[in-house]
Amino acid sequence: MWILTVDGGGSKTLARLTNSRTGQQWQQQAGPASLTNDFSQALANINLLSHNLCQQAGVNSQQLVAVMGLAGAGNPQQQQQAVQQLQHHYQHLLLTTDARTSLYGANLGQPVLVIALGTGSVAMRLLPDGREQQVGGWGFNIGDEGGGAWLGKQTVRELLWQVDSLAGVQSPLLQQVANQIGHNAATLLPWLKTASPNDFAALAPLVFDYAQQCSVAQSLQQRHIAAVQQLLLHAREQFALPVVLLGGLADTTAALLSPQSRALLQPAGGSALDGGYILAQQLIISSVG
Repeated sequence: MWILTVDGGGSKTLARLTNSRTGQQWQQQAGPASLTNDFSQALANINLLSHNLCQQAGVNSQQLVAVMGLAGAGNPQQQQQAVQQLQHHYQHLLLTTDARTSLYGANLGQPVLVIALGTGSVAMRLLPDGREQQVGGWGFNIGDEGGGAWLGKQTVRELLWQVDSLAGVQSPLLQQVANQIGHNAATLLPWLKTASPNDFAALAPLVFDYAQQCSVAQSLQQRHIAAVQQLLLHAREQFALPVVLLGGLADTTAALLSPQSRALLQPAGGSALDGGYILAQQLIISSVG
């Protein structure tokens, strides 16, 4: 059996083709495959990877069981539209979110709580009875606490307070932020009008860089840790689940959590591509049944 797994995000897409009988694998990377950011580009990159991998392995895509975890697939309309355009290429297709494939990869299909800290934030748990549940991840406007965009937004808010103050911008962190986005209303307002979550998230690493030398950065870092620990507490509830942190802020954040929170953490057992492979095996079993 030939299994194609795809992990498509806002910056890159990874795809792996596996011969499940021999274990032989082929893997390639392409540009982004976020259905939300650029739907046409996402499908083009997926089709490119699928075509190239099939050529390398000498197989036809109609022989493949494909599982794709894509950013933006949580939107039912986009998910359905993508399935309609892709499903005829494959023997079987499951198109789901990249969060779900990461959930199954994090503990190789075993019960786990995954907290993803990237541009946004979201927690997902896989329970012993097979149920999947999401906590948080409500988006930049109202949620995503502890994510990079949320932290960047908090940072810009602090900058605006100091811009408005008689003393001006005194914080070393905020001086650096001002150098990047503006020092006054004339430069800040145009940036604020067009800033995306990614633009805010790009400022988040500065908070950690300046935390040892700037009280504002230290305060923002503490706010970030409190938000992540709140998400962990709400998501774990009464379940005795191991916790895996994923995403661009995961390693930095893990080292700053309380000892009680750190004691719950374990490294990821696998990747989103591994999670896709587990879901593909389930799909095969259900189709045979």
